[in-house]
Amino acid sequence: MRNLILSILFLQFSLISCSQDATKKTFDKAVEFKKNGKYQEALIEYDKVLVINPKFVNALINRANVKSLLKDNNGAIADLNEAEKIDPSDPEIYYNRGNAEHDVTLYKEAIMDYDKAINLSSHEDYYLGRGNSKKAIGLYEEAISDYSKAISINSNFTDAYYNRANAKQKTEDFLGAIEDYGKAIETDPTKAESYMNRGNAKIRLQKFQEAISDFDSYIKMNPNSDVAYSNRGIANGGLKNNKKAISDYSKAIEINPNRADSYFGRAGIKHSTGDKEGECADLKKAADLGYERAKNIYDKNCR
Repeated sequence: MRNLILSILFLQFSLISCSQDATKKTFDKAVEFKKNGKYQEALIEYDKVLVINPKFVNALINRANVKSLLKDNNGAIADLNEAEKIDPSDPEIYYNRGNAEHDVTLYKEAIMDYDKAINLSSHEDYYLGRGNSKKAIGLYEEAISDYSKAISINSNFTDAYYNRANAKQKTEDFLGAIEDYGKAIETDPTKAESYMNRGNAKIRLQKFQEAISDFDSYIKMNPNSDVAYSNRGIANGGLKNNKKAISDYSKAIEINPNRADSYFGRAGIKHSTGDKEGECADLKKAADLGYERAKNIYDKNCR
């Protein structure tokens, strides 16, 4: 009888070991698929893991991440709700649920989840996430404070510098924004949007030549950006480089013929050079594209 009991126990332990081995193998396979951007394949493997072990919290969190990447944020939230029931002490549950909530514009709910994550663990990503949601609802000073906290934890955190700069622009602290965009560029010179937005901040301070340099850098990385050419047109116009400004606006229009503000900007340059016919033609085009200010000027000066 004793031998029979030992045999049963041995068999049970063997089954547990096999189950654990199968779970780990499938989980590792899912992680590899996710790492390589094969999200649908990863999702299938995480489903298999959770059939074997429905209370595997890391699998629920990872499956939620994959669902978010596939734009199924509601599915991600459902997985994270389940993970919270199993282990409410894991900050990654609240961080990832905050990210999913942010993506579906549930910003206040996201902030509450980031709060929970931060109460459990002080991590730069948690402060970045909360800052992003606060910025989204116009709490710019609070967002700046969160980005600053993230930077105090990680002084090379490119996204925190970049997003803090964006928030500073909203508060019209253009010098502070320029400084932060510079820090973002120092930590990651390939982040093109840092050059674009720094150029925009420099325009606000009438640092037109410096702005042109930033737009040049952006255009080298994104040669088909109508926005960059249009913004460089503004900077060249500020320097009275009329030919260059017209060239920039024209390039923006070539890339995107429906860019109303580029027609409007080019009309302004043509006005300053005395090209009345060209000015009115561009105002008309901008007005036809729905630019109300262009319509008002056209009606007043060109009819």
